[in-house]
Amino acid sequence: MSDEKLLLSNLNTIEAEIIIAKLKSYGIPVLKKSKGTGEIMEIYTGVNLYGIDIYVPSDMIELAEELLKPEDEIE
Repeated sequence: MSDEKLLLSNLNTIEAEIIIAKLKSYGIPVLKKSKGTGEIMEIYTGVNLYGIDIYVPSDMIELAEELLKPEDEIE
C-alpha cells in the first residue's frame, strides 16, 4: 500500500479490529500500526496501552471516512 493516509489514531485493540473488519468488508485495504512497544505488550498481556493507528490508501480516505460516520450524520 503506497501513499497511505492516517484515518484514525490512538484506538484500543477492540475498536481497531472492529473498524478494520468494516473497512475490509468494503474492499478498503488497511494498515494497522502500533505505537512504541504497544504491539509487544499486546502479545504478552492482550492490551495495547500505547494506542493503534489505522492508515488507508490516500485515494480511499474519503470513502473510509464516510463509512465510519455515525448514522445520524449520514445525509
